[in-house]
Amino acid sequence: MTTSIRNRLTLWLIPVLLVAGITFAVPTWLNVHEEIDELFDKVLREAAYSLSHSNSLQDVKPNTNSSGLNSDGIDLVSQTRGPDGRILFRSHSFSPLPQGGKLGYDTLNWQNQDWRVFNLKTDSGFVQVAQTTQERRETANEVALHVLTPLLILLPGLALWVGWAIGRGLAPLAQVAEAVACRNPHSLVPIPNKGLPEEVSILVSAINTLLSQLDQALAAQRQFTADAAHELRSPLTALSLQAQLAERATEPAQRDLAMQTLRQGIARASHLVQQLLILARLDPEAGDYPLTPLFLDDLARNVVADFAPQAAHRHIDLGLSRADHVRVACTEEALRILLGNLLDNAIRYSPADARIDVSVTSEATAIRLEVNDTGPGIALDERARVFDRFYRVLNSAESGSGLGLSIVRRIAEQHQADIRLVDGDGGIGLKVIVTFPEASA
Repeated sequence: MTTSIRNRLTLWLIPVLLVAGITFAVPTWLNVHEEIDELFDKVLREAAYSLSHSNSLQDVKPNTNSSGLNSDGIDLVSQTRGPDGRILFRSHSFSPLPQGGKLGYDTLNWQNQDWRVFNLKTDSGFVQVAQTTQERRETANEVALHVLTPLLILLPGLALWVGWAIGRGLAPLAQVAEAVACRNPHSLVPIPNKGLPEEVSILVSAINTLLSQLDQALAAQRQFTADAAHELRSPLTALSLQAQLAERATEPAQRDLAMQTLRQGIARASHLVQQLLILARLDPEAGDYPLTPLFLDDLARNVVADFAPQAAHRHIDLGLSRADHVRVACTEEALRILLGNLLDNAIRYSPADARIDVSVTSEATAIRLEVNDTGPGIALDERARVFDRFYRVLNSAESGSGLGLSIVRRIAEQHQADIRLVDGDGGIGLKVIVTFPEASA
């Protein structure tokens, strides 16, 4: 069950307000009752001492009709007794207060009520001043209620204000959600974040970054699709023409030549499709594969062995000139494709009796994989462009897809490796250097 942030915040804050209110109200209530008790106890004591300091207890005349209300409007019951226990003064008309109990403050039950009494013994007699505990409670409750009334009014108002404030605070999220909901799959322009709170602006910035990356990925995909369609059109057209020529051939020699040309065209088209699939798998939007430790010299030795028959067929000397036993973090399949494309290009474009040397070198700060050939090389002004998709060296007699080095560069980027094209050893041919950072070891 999902709940909104607003409901969650409300459910978290309302109990806090209630706890804060209770934390304030309960001590206040108890303190008011305690203070009222202390105040009234002081009133009882002062009344008793005041009565005892009258001219003399014997001079106080009995009073049986007094209502017992003093000038402050506080109900006090008082009486005096002589040394012999005879009542000299009584502020009430009902039965006298019972004599006895401890001196000072005492609590007793009289007239079916609890009374707080102050007993004072003097040389002239005995003074008692009493007040009902019920009156004290009522007075304390009334005072406490007056003190807590603002809080009782404030808490509901504060709860409403908290709800309103949460709604106002979350309004920018609703605006962003509305802006996203209005988008369609083809609308990847950034979401405006002007005037948004910092927390929401961070979220919008992250979404805009994702939209930008998605836009770039879709643009690259569209470009790749367009390029692939354009590059496949020519080989497929050539295959169709070669098939027609093979059908029309009447002489066996012509038919054999046409079939051979057709097979070569199929091989070129198959190679192009394979390179396109590899490139699509290595594109950034396809995601990167996890890197695992691998001995680079063992991989280079295996790949060189795989391409040895192809090199021998063209009378090219292919070998591993140096193989330092070093390990790098890589994707084995990707690194096989990288070295395989480099060797395939070197074999394709090198003349017969050429030499291709592969080396794996471990240095203090990096690991280098080199492919050095004695072929025609690549002109300086074209070395930067040969990594572009479908770009082929001018005046090249060999057929190709123009994707080999583009795939090599993408794999190198996946491994944070640097790739450079330089002149071959002795200034002859071409040397491709792939440098892995030390951290990949």
